[in-house]
Amino acid sequence: MEPTKPITIRDIYPHFTKDQLEEAEANLERYLAVIMRIAERLRSEGYDLAAPDLTGPQMHASISDVKVESHQESNH
Repeated sequence: MEPTKPITIRDIYPHFTKDQLEEAEANLERYLAVIMRIAERLRSEGYDLAAPDLTGPQMHASISDVKVESHQESNH
């Protein structure tokens, strides 16, 4: 059995120029860095990253002076 070949940016965007491919790769790296920072932050705050829903209402802001408001519009 032949090992699976990894998918490259060029596989996803075969019509991109070299400059566009470099930009897409840089964007992907920045996106992944943000995701890793979020995961590390959640781990440091004691959240189980294997939990099915990290965004449930039981979560509270870790910054004490942040006021969380509902985004639901009230009917006046």
